[in-house]
Amino acid sequence: MWRRGLATWEDFLQARQVDGLGPSRLTWFKSLLQESLRHLEHPEYFAPRLPPAEHWRLFRHFRSRIAYLDIETTGAAWPELTVTVVGLYDGHTMRQFVLGHNLMDFPEALVDVDALVTFNGSQFDLPVLKAYFRDLPLPPLHLDLRFILARLGFRGGLKNIEPRFGVRRAPEVAGLNGYDAVLLWERFQRGDLTARELLLQYNAEDVLNLETLMEQAFELSLNKLLP
Repeated sequence: MWRRGLATWEDFLQARQVDGLGPSRLTWFKSLLQESLRHLEHPEYFAPRLPPAEHWRLFRHFRSRIAYLDIETTGAAWPELTVTVVGLYDGHTMRQFVLGHNLMDFPEALVDVDALVTFNGSQFDLPVLKAYFRDLPLPPLHLDLRFILARLGFRGGLKNIEPRFGVRRAPEVAGLNGYDAVLLWERFQRGDLTARELLLQYNAEDVLNLETLMEQAFELSLNKLLP
């Protein structure tokens, strides 16, 4: 289709005929595209119609309504984990919700979010949050970078992947991992306020770096499709 100049939905809708498609099939495809155009502002329409592995395609269109998310927890075993910090970044403002301070305000922060970007959130962050907050209003669209990047050949943990995309962490938190975050929370509980600040910095970098990775992962995924 691209070689024949049909690069967009609009090109396809204007085509009187398309090689390989009979008239009835062409009419059916056009009706689906017209319906999709009517729902361009509704991620809840597209999310169930695309396989999860293809949700990355929606990033550019819904980017202004996307938030990047990462959580920290206690060291208790699942499902008894306690959420200690939730970091949420909408591309403009970084917000952190901390246990004992403002953690219960987190669900309200999702009201205007249509999509979340996480790293391994489908297996950890989102199940933990759903167990911790009753009736949590999760957005309809979720882009899990762990699996988007794996399809591009980048496997391993977030900290191992970041340098391959030119991401460098501040010296204060370079080398820290999820277990260190648990220890920092425990130190804070014993009265070490510097541990709290370090934990929040660590969480903030986890969240902010997701935007850089998602942008580059989208471009790489798109380039793999181009003829």
